[in-house]
Amino acid sequence: MTLLLGRRGLLRAGLATAALPGLRGMAFADPAAAAEVPLLIFIFLRGGMDGLHFLSPADDADFVALRIPTLRNAAEGERAGQRLDASPATDFRLHPEAAELAEIWRQGRMAIWPAAGVPQPTRSHFEAQAMMGLGQGHAGEASGRGGWLAAWAERVSGPAPVASLAGQERLTAELAGGHRGLALPSLARGLDLPGGAFGVAMLEALHARAAGPMGIAGREALLRLQSLDRALPRGPGGQLLPYLPAHGADYGPAAEFGRGLATIAQVARLQPGLAAAALDLGGWDTHDGQAGRFEGRVRLLSRGLAALDADLRDLPRRWTVLVTSEFGRRLRANRSGGTDHGRAGTVFAFGGGGGGGGRRSFGLGRHFGPWPGLAADALEDGVDLRVATDYREAFRQVMAELAPTAPAPFGRG
Repeated sequence: MTLLLGRRGLLRAGLATAALPGLRGMAFADPAAAAEVPLLIFIFLRGGMDGLHFLSPADDADFVALRIPTLRNAAEGERAGQRLDASPATDFRLHPEAAELAEIWRQGRMAIWPAAGVPQPTRSHFEAQAMMGLGQGHAGEASGRGGWLAAWAERVSGPAPVASLAGQERLTAELAGGHRGLALPSLARGLDLPGGAFGVAMLEALHARAAGPMGIAGREALLRLQSLDRALPRGPGGQLLPYLPAHGADYGPAAEFGRGLATIAQVARLQPGLAAAALDLGGWDTHDGQAGRFEGRVRLLSRGLAALDADLRDLPRRWTVLVTSEFGRRLRANRSGGTDHGRAGTVFAFGGGGGGGGRRSFGLGRHFGPWPGLAADALEDGVDLRVATDYREAFRQVMAELAPTAPAPFGRG
């Protein structure tokens, strides 16, 4: 059972003294073993991010001829894009507001797949997101009963009480079906279920003698909450102490997205067996007025991920952030100054942790996936960047780098 905890409900003080059977004997994973549990943080840019605006082939003649200047990153000028030196043949430039991400690339801790997506041709948000959540290549394809990330977390987390976390109020599709998961937007007020300690006691009594899967799931969910609540730092009077990010990390400029990232970082420290976390950042469906809206989204994304990178620098175990969107957008802009649903988009990942001052060797560092180009005969249906990398192959490479012995939770094809 995965427990969803919104702003109106979590567990408050008095929880740690509750007497659910088995609580006193429950412990965190052995520190030495926990240091071996990797952490995969999955960021989904819902809405279909324009990969060609995020990462532009600035000197590609076809791109320059067919894309309006406000929706591409230039090679020179006051607002030139961030140069990556990713390819000897093409001058790829990240959006000017992605300076922090460009720096991670230059440090050799980032991999980029510039033309990735679902194999099945689709421009439907619902269909593409559903396939990605289940790790499918085609709609209706056989898959596990839940999300691919939840399945992976169960394989690599060991006996940890919390294996996966959504840093928001709603569970993401990738984490659906997990048996040791939480959906939690913030820990600023602790964990508080309706009714306080009395409400907790009632829930415990309800599940204490319940038989079958539901009873077991209820008891285990309460145990997970209690294990996390007990780990929250408190002052002499029992009051919760605010979370202080490490290394001067500032999540503030990333607003709500930053708060979700801070929650993930906090739980990653409190629960050393946490293996997977997920967070959505929406607002990428830019059919009109794209230039300004897109700039704001990229700014939030880059600032937030930079804060997370700094905060987790000294985490004693390996971690990787994986970022994707359901698809990219059309090569040509529409008449409203935006772009319509396309096919291939940008997937990127970066890593840290595991000692060495947070600058661990990232085996995929500076990997740059295949680029099909934007010539007329290379486009899909004559209008879209063609999918050159099955998104699952990019995900598979990330998981293999992070946990080589754990098989990916989806097949090939």
